[in-house]
Amino acid sequence: MKTTTAILFTVNAVAGSSRRLVLTSASVRLSAAARQHSTAASPPRRLSSTAAALSEAVPEEPAPPAATPYDRFRPVVDSFNAKIDLAVAYGSGVMAQANASTTGPPPLTDFIIATPNAVDFHAVNLRQHPSHYPLYARVLGPRFVGWLTESFGAGLWYVTMVKFGDLEVKYGVISTPTLTKDLENWTTLYVAGRLHKPVLTLALNPALRPALEVNTHSALALALLQLPPGKEFSELALWEQIAGISYSGDPRMSVPGAENPEKVKNIVRGEGVLDGFRSLYGPHLATAVGLRWAGDKNGLAKEWKGRGEALLEQPATSEHFGSLLAQLPLTLRKNVAKHFRPTIVGSMVSQDVRAARKEVRAAELPLYQDPAFWVRVAEEPKFREVVSNEVRHIIRRPATTQSIKGLVTAGLVKSVVYSMAKFRKWLAAKRKQAKHAPSSP
Repeated sequence: MKTTTAILFTVNAVAGSSRRLVLTSASVRLSAAARQHSTAASPPRRLSSTAAALSEAVPEEPAPPAATPYDRFRPVVDSFNAKIDLAVAYGSGVMAQANASTTGPPPLTDFIIATPNAVDFHAVNLRQHPSHYPLYARVLGPRFVGWLTESFGAGLWYVTMVKFGDLEVKYGVISTPTLTKDLENWTTLYVAGRLHKPVLTLALNPALRPALEVNTHSALALALLQLPPGKEFSELALWEQIAGISYSGDPRMSVPGAENPEKVKNIVRGEGVLDGFRSLYGPHLATAVGLRWAGDKNGLAKEWKGRGEALLEQPATSEHFGSLLAQLPLTLRKNVAKHFRPTIVGSMVSQDVRAARKEVRAAELPLYQDPAFWVRVAEEPKFREVVSNEVRHIIRRPATTQSIKGLVTAGLVKSVVYSMAKFRKWLAAKRKQAKHAPSSP
């Protein structure tokens, strides 16, 4: 399994500290045995007052450092024998959400695992972890599991409610080629949308890094397009816009009990999440998005202010928004371009449309790659509505079929238990909303 040098260094450092702890413990046991032998061989002596004071002044051994989230979750990845290109832990089991309930069982820890070949992964994993699969999958074998994974939904096979040590885990397996297409082109926005938000990276093939950066850059461009033009907005509002992309067409957000209606706000306001967003999107802010702090006309937003309450602004020109449109992923650009392509019928009644059709035919670039075309689109009053609708269209079908497929891959019993846990979280959120809602006069 390929991992980055930094990850290997961390693992070796942890292993080294474990060896030092073992030696220290052995030394303590030996010294204790020596003291016991000495006491048995000679009569007890009373300590002098000076010696007693010195013995009381000896500091206790410091407690061992608390395990980091990486130390806690990395063993789950190490337990797989199959090849892994990317492994991330995400969700409320990793990143604490605001207003999270302190009662009840801890949430599942969610993982996404990318592997070079889904069939090969499941062939190894079926032998290593057969209990993770329902009976029919064990009978039909890895080729069937790989076919079902790639043919329906968003290209994932989910395993839920399995134990790794003291952790209860849900993990989704996706092939690296399928993941790369989603990151670069937003073919389903299922995994790409989850990776718009801060996650804990546990393993990473460096070859995936460019696709991951393309994905976050696209998310920032889309979020800026969807924010109200010509108006200031807070940093937190920007992160909420990004965090909400993957939920915009997800049917679970409109089904009672499927998801917490306050989920996006709770994600962004979770402990440590603000710094995660800043780390993830900071490299993109000074590139081509034109983002700046409100009232600062001299430069881009290169340094952070406050804890998310500071206001930002962006240029309100067609050229700026046209540039953002041109930075969207290919699938979305193609779908949006269909709404603004000059038509034959339009050219019969409008001289402007006729001229636009001539420009399109003369252009060397395809329409969705032409910067001038996107500037014209940005001048249309309803282009934001079209973009939002097309994002929802990309998400809706794979999210629906993936949810149905999840019932099949998890098995009936686990699906019922998992769905009931989701419903309880939704019910608690609705009660909290009702409690804090202003009472009518």
